[in-house]
Parts: sequence; C-alpha cells; structure tokens
Amino acid sequence: MSGICGVVMGGGSAVEPGVVAAMVGAASHRGPDGTGEWSEGSAALGQLALDLSAGAGASAGSGARQPVVGPGGGPVLVADARVDNRDELLAALGTDRPAGGAPSDGELLLAAYRRWGIGCAAHVLGDFAFAVWDRSRQRLFCARDPMGMRALYYRVEPGRVLFATEVKQILAVPGVPCQIFEPAVAGYLAGAFGRLEWSFYEGIDQLPPAHALVVEAGGHRTWRYWDADPGERIEYAAEDDYAAHFLELFKAAVRSRLRSARPVGVSLSGGLDSGSIAATAGWLMHHEPDHGPPALRAYSYAFQELAACDERYISDRIAGHWQIPVTAVPADDAWPLVDYPEHGPDRDAPHLFVYQARIERTLAAARADGVATLLSGDRGDLVAGEYIYDYPGLLRSGRWPTLARELRWLGALRGRSTLWAVRNYLLGPTLRFGFPENRTPRLQRPILRAYRALRPPRRMLPPWLAPEMKASLDDFAVDLSGRPGSSMVGIARRQRYAVIFTPVHMRWVVHSERTAARFGVAFADPWSDLRLARFALAIPQRVLNRTGEDKRLTRRAMRGVMEESARQSARKIPPTPLWELALRDRARDTILDLIEGSRAADRGWIDGAGLRSHYREIEAGGREHPYFWYTLALEWWLRLHG
Repeated sequence: MSGICGVVMGGGSAVEPGVVAAMVGAASHRGPDGTGEWSEGSAALGQLALDLSAGAGASAGSGARQPVVGPGGGPVLVADARVDNRDELLAALGTDRPAGGAPSDGELLLAAYRRWGIGCAAHVLGDFAFAVWDRSRQRLFCARDPMGMRALYYRVEPGRVLFATEVKQILAVPGVPCQIFEPAVAGYLAGAFGRLEWSFYEGIDQLPPAHALVVEAGGHRTWRYWDADPGERIEYAAEDDYAAHFLELFKAAVRSRLRSARPVGVSLSGGLDSGSIAATAGWLMHHEPDHGPPALRAYSYAFQELAACDERYISDRIAGHWQIPVTAVPADDAWPLVDYPEHGPDRDAPHLFVYQARIERTLAAARADGVATLLSGDRGDLVAGEYIYDYPGLLRSGRWPTLARELRWLGALRGRSTLWAVRNYLLGPTLRFGFPENRTPRLQRPILRAYRALRPPRRMLPPWLAPEMKASLDDFAVDLSGRPGSSMVGIARRQRYAVIFTPVHMRWVVHSERTAARFGVAFADPWSDLRLARFALAIPQRVLNRTGEDKRLTRRAMRGVMEESARQSARKIPPTPLWELALRDRARDTILDLIEGSRAADRGWIDGAGLRSHYREIEAGGREHPYFWYTLALEWWLRLHG
C-alpha cells in the first residue's frame, strides 16, 4: 500500500516548487513509514512508504528508502511493489545485479530497467506499479503488473506529465481541473465500468494492467507488454499430478505474501478460497517458521441475529487446525449504508462493494492488532471456480456418453431439465465464446456473428439510465458484457480467460487496495498470483470443475493442508439477508434521502422519477435491479465529492 507520484516537465522547464509535496500530502495515509522526494531539473518524484521489512533488517527485501537513485546520473525509480521472483531476477541480472547484500525490491526493479530497458516489466513477477525517470534519455517509463493489483494514473498536458497511485494526488496539483468524465459514470451505472484506461475524471487516465507507458520528447505511448500464451499447455496422466502442481504454486503464492516482518492477517470466511489461504499460511508457518511473519491472525464475520449468514462453524475449524488466532468481527449491525455518511467513498471513485461497512470493520480490527498485510481470496472463484464446465470440449473430443451424463446431472442438481443444461452450458458458451476469429471454421463464422448481433445484452441496463448516457457508451463502443478479448483456443479456456481478466474485477482489486490503504494496511490476494492464472489457463478445464464438484482441483489439492471436515464442507454463504434487511428496513430513510433530489438526476445522468418508482417496487416486494446499488453509491459519492 505504498504510493508513488511524480511530475516531468517538457522543454527543459524546471518543476514548480511544491508540486510533489502536494501530491504526497494528498495520500499521506500511504506513508506510515515515511516519505521520500527527489528533484532534478525537469523531473521530480515522490514515494510514500509502508515498509514491511521494518524491524527485520535488509534481508526482508522490501525496504530501502525511495526514490532509488542510480549512480552517475543514472535512472531514478519510485515503486509501489512486491517482487516475488527475486532469486530468478538476481540470477538473470548476473553482473548487473545491485551491489551489497539483499537488495530492496525497488533496487531490483531499477537494476531490471538498467538491464532490459522498457522491456523490463515482462521479467518481473509480483504486484507492482513503478516509474523510472531516465535522466540520460530524458524519458519517463511506467509499468503496472498483469493482474492489476497496484494502480497507476497519469495526466498528459502540453508541457507537463503527472503520474500517481491515486487520482486525488493528481487533482491536488495546481492547475489540474476537477471535471467528472461522464462516459465513466455511464459505464459505472451500467455495471460494465467502461474502458480500463478510464478514471472518473476528465483528462486523467489509468494505465491498464499488463501495460507500460513511455513519455519522451516525441510524445507518449502505451502498449501491452504481457498476455497469456494461448499455446501454453500442461497435461498430466493423473489428477493427483495436477493437484500437486497446483499446491506447489499456491504455496509459493501464499509464501510470497507472507514475506513480512510485521503481522499478517487473513480475511477468513467459510468458503474454499479464503480457507485455502488460511490453511496454507498455517501450514507454511508450521513447516517454515523462520521465513514467515512474526504473527498470523484471521478475521471472520460474526452473525448472531442473522445466524444463517454465519460461517464460523467452518472457518473456526480451518483456523483451529493450525492454531491461528481468530478475531470475530461483529456483522449484524454492519449493514450497507449503516451510519451514513460514514464509510463514505473515496474521492477517486464511488464505492463498488455493497458490504463496504463490513470490510472497513475488518480492516479496523486488523489495524488495531498491528497487522500490516491483510490477505483476501478475491480471485479464487475466477481462477478455479465460476461454474465453467468444459461441455463443449467433451463434445469436440467425442466423449458423448460422459457429456450426456454430466448434463443430466447438472440439470438435476439445479432443479432444471437436461434441455436447460444443454441450452445454457453447451450451446450458450459455444455461441457466446466460439473460437478466435482467425481460427473459426469458415462456415461457422456467419452463425457466430448472427448470434452475437441478435443475442440480448448480457448486462441489463438500468431503466432509469438517461438516453444520453446510454448513447455515450455506444459512442465509445463499450462492450457491456465486460468480457476481454482473447486468442485462447477452446471455449472453456476462453471463458476462464474472460473471468480472470474481466475489467470489472480489475477495478475491484484497485478498490480493495485503495480501501485497505486508508487503514494503513497492505492488500494482497494469493489467488491473484500470475503463476496460478497461467496454470489455470494451461490445464484441461475439466480438471478445475466437474458437474457437482465445483472447485474440484482446489479441494483435492488441500488434502493434508486444510482440516479434513472443513475441506469437504467448505462453502461460501452470501450475506444477502444483510442487504435485504438494509434495503427494505434499516437503511430505508437513507436510501430515500439519496434518491430524493438526486444530483445525478440534476446532471441529466438518470431519470429521477424512474429511480424512485423502482424503489417503490422494491418496497412492495418487487425484485431489485442488479445495478441499483451503483446508483445509490454514485449519489453518495456526488454528495461528498461532486
């Protein structure tokens, strides 16, 4: 949760005094362990530090002060980063490795830039956003990790370039206008969130994940430096071999995020995703005590009134097996919009999570315990679950008896017919995802194009969204499906790629990181490790999930790591009753306050009467529109920051 910022002037102009100080001050919560600034001529850089190696000496590897300044007029770097392939990088750098003992992550990144130049990011594994000012070339280079775990925003003006971890840092610079970017608002209200390069402010762009930025005398450009290899395949004869390989990678992912001289916490539910993290962390702490943090704690939501939402009957067994202390976070009175306007949205963007109050309670408890990093299983469903069954693969490979049996089972499990299963899990994915256009058989292409043209939008637009806002999405050709393009071969692989790299989730992890940073806590998700994503895309998709055995591979890999009864019964229980209680009772007055005299309606973004009518339907027992929350959250944001 460190932060970075900087400014580069064009034409050799000197940086105005106080610019970086203003940017640092706008995100001071990101620098509990101090700040650093560097300035020379036309460039100035700043960094805010959370040093996870504090108290452990240089061996922890994350810490040395930044900016990191290269000798003899060399490049200067600032980074918000955790480098996970330190040993591999050091070996690859050879004689170019930093001098001294164990270099900091920042020193490693600077050495990588000196060795590989603007191609350096492809050699780095971990969560990172960093910027390099190359003094000899008068060039600014920035890069962001492929899984989008660290944010980076920038603004290019005539004669000046600004960059920062948070939008508010750029807005703090004198002369930067604060103008809301309406297409981003339209994408947010439509549940698609627009393009990944959009922020909510005119003229401030986000560098997309797996992208790099160069700014030099001839202008600026961005490019994608990494994408999944569609030809990568991992095939074993036995399922246990897949499970062993997965467990090896998962231990590496958790181990990397336990690299801390300060206590680490786990947000632990009764689901398999966070349960696997806690169990693996406990296993590592038991078997590798010299390489982990000084303490490990778990945080679980405690429901008394809404007892059906309580998952501690599973999570306590997971934690107890490895003697991980558990803090119960009271959740019955942490309904959405509780204590409004507390738990308010950040200036950067409206809230994404309806259960923000619960999340903030967990972070507050972790901070009180001295926890510096909180682990979460946000991407577990996407990497290893999401009900992606490879029925099209079974069809293409001629395994028809198996296909028929599994489709019958699926229909029975869901209380539906076999025809329903065929339509939704065989024909639907085949027509929606098809094949890469350049590999689609000629006769199939018109069928796929006709289906894509005629199928209804996968995202149902709110009826109260103003026509002008809908038109802005069309103008920018926003794909309302939220599905990234892919050259993956195989329908199930294309589905897996789409959910792992969905733009919506790329924004969710930024929101999670920014929320945690406000509490002085670093956010980390082992399921967002690039090694796991590559593995999940390379193996046969039927290994990950089977009909009636969702997350089959994860559950199999956790044998001997997770407490056995919990391994078999682990399941996530959505806290939907908490939202329903708020929606129709406890938060009713707040909701009415938000939708009466709507500022979004005043700006012409929504139809206020239509929004009020929808809420009356909800109060009468009608079904809530899936994006109703986003409109409420936007109103909240506008009242605080609009």
